[in-house]
Amino acid sequence: MSDFHDDCKRQLVSAAATLFAAPAAPAAPAAPAAPAAPAAPAARPDGRVGAGRRIGRRRHVPLLAAIALGALLLAAAALAATQVIGFGNPVTAPRAGGGERPSVSTGIGVPVAGAKGSPVSAQPLAISVPDPGGGLRWGMRIVRTTRGLSCLQIGRLLDGRLGVIGQDGEFDDDGRFHELPATVLEPGPCIAPTVWTILSDVGVPAAGALTTDPLSCRPPWLRAWPSSPKPCPAGDERLVGFGVLGRHAVSVSYMVDGKLRTVPTVGALGAYLIVLRVPPKLRRNAPGLGGKAGLLGGFPIGAGKGAVVSRMLFRYGGRLCQTGFDRELHGPPQCTSHVTRARVLVPRILRGLHAPVALKARRAPGGYDVEVTFTAPASVTSASVAYGIEVTAPSGPACGRGGTSGQSLERDVARGQILHMTEFVPQPPGCHGVVHGEVVLGSETGALHLVGGDETIGRFSFTLP
Repeated sequence: MSDFHDDCKRQLVSAAATLFAAPAAPAAPAAPAAPAAPAAPAARPDGRVGAGRRIGRRRHVPLLAAIALGALLLAAAALAATQVIGFGNPVTAPRAGGGERPSVSTGIGVPVAGAKGSPVSAQPLAISVPDPGGGLRWGMRIVRTTRGLSCLQIGRLLDGRLGVIGQDGEFDDDGRFHELPATVLEPGPCIAPTVWTILSDVGVPAAGALTTDPLSCRPPWLRAWPSSPKPCPAGDERLVGFGVLGRHAVSVSYMVDGKLRTVPTVGALGAYLIVLRVPPKLRRNAPGLGGKAGLLGGFPIGAGKGAVVSRMLFRYGGRLCQTGFDRELHGPPQCTSHVTRARVLVPRILRGLHAPVALKARRAPGGYDVEVTFTAPASVTSASVAYGIEVTAPSGPACGRGGTSGQSLERDVARGQILHMTEFVPQPPGCHGVVHGEVVLGSETGALHLVGGDETIGRFSFTLP
């Protein structure tokens, strides 16, 4: 312990001794010369007779002194805490990848303003999960964006703040706490607010940061390359499961060492967070961060083998039901009800939308850049809906299996706006045939991925010479 802490401790002990010192013991009375006759009991005001012995009063500590000492103790505790783990620079947003750079009208959007002048509308959740290796607990919050998404943020907790610890390659392993601002959002955990989602990520460092590219440290089960970061410390990989399951969710269950553990969901959103050590089996088949929308699994949402959650409990109309692949044998019945009409999981796409598509193909290394131009027949005002193109390459001995590729336009669009989208089509040597494509308007209820319910706006084709 430092000299400063020793000096602080001595001052606190001295202050406590002064304030709370016991009263000095009274001096022993001199022995009487001769026994005196007992005095008659004094009469009390109520007419009764009682002993004339005075009862000593308990010494009280002045209130202001007690408050001052309490403040000193709290200050010393706070100082000790900050000395255990200090604060470093906050987490900054990663560099934008190949998609649209987030802005008010592009990508996932930016956080909307909060109430009472708050710059960001961030909703902390009453979730505090212990880390398997000890230390700071894990927490979670939800941030609303200008493009109608709910972004889930997780990290380590310190004094109610969400952040990342400088370890596992993060912040040069400085051992400090780096606060995660609500403005630093990852696209993966951003979903439409009307969607239930199950997210999981394996190999999350104990530092508290979701796995990003590039990784801060390399999980031991990943193949090492010359450009790979240093290996993560043994035992510092976490399997994290989190998501929101809606107001009807009651609990989620997950398997640990062959035993099923159950935790209640939190709040009206039915949120949950699970943090585990990475089991050996998952190291061989590690799931990546991904989401499942309510229409892609069982009702109201299905959990696959790659998800952390293995069983979920819901309550509809006062009745419990369960879903998942580890359902309780003699538990509530399986959830089989249909989604109510009042709940819209996938935004409605107008039908009968059409637009002519102009095509221009330009030679590029290894293939062709196919550019399509069309006039938007409908507006887009949120990240839950997007225009996109899907291109199917020819198949054959020289072309291979072909396959379909595509992309979406991650920004707001006005009706009547002229849009340009380009997709690369590879051409292996000797591959010839017709490339077929579609322009679609579809739903992006997950992490900016088209998930169905698309309306074909127009079609195009191109022949590989």
